[in-house]
Amino acid sequence: MKKKDQFPEKKAKTYHLGRVCQNCGEPIADQDRATKTHCSRWRDEYGVIHDCRRQKHALKTQPFDDILLDFSSVQRETKRQIEKILADHGNEVSTEVFNAYNVKLGENLNFGYHSGLLYAEFLGFRIISNPKLNTHKIIKND
Repeated sequence: MKKKDQFPEKKAKTYHLGRVCQNCGEPIADQDRATKTHCSRWRDEYGVIHDCRRQKHALKTQPFDDILLDFSSVQRETKRQIEKILADHGNEVSTEVFNAYNVKLGENLNFGYHSGLLYAEFLGFRIISNPKLNTHKIIKND
């Protein structure tokens, strides 16, 4: 009976078909599956995992993520300004105070009208505005 070699030599990979990764352009070996379109995941010397397939699909949603990040930063800055207003002027202020602190009441998370009053919600705060008197009451949300 003929014994099989326990440790057969691995054949060198070939790249004659010219297949490349759809994200980074690295060549894909001919011996890999025919449906393979991206590089295999790998870890660099710093422990960071690189995955071309995930990176490619992440680029599709990136513009929406940028818009969300910009909106979030505006909301955080508005919250800081409202906290300064509360510390300096109390919870009932005029429109001029909001303008002086560069708080734009139109850039809120949610708003509504009830009995002639405008309710605008911001991060951690609700502002009730009386348009006839140009006064605003700041209520802290928890």
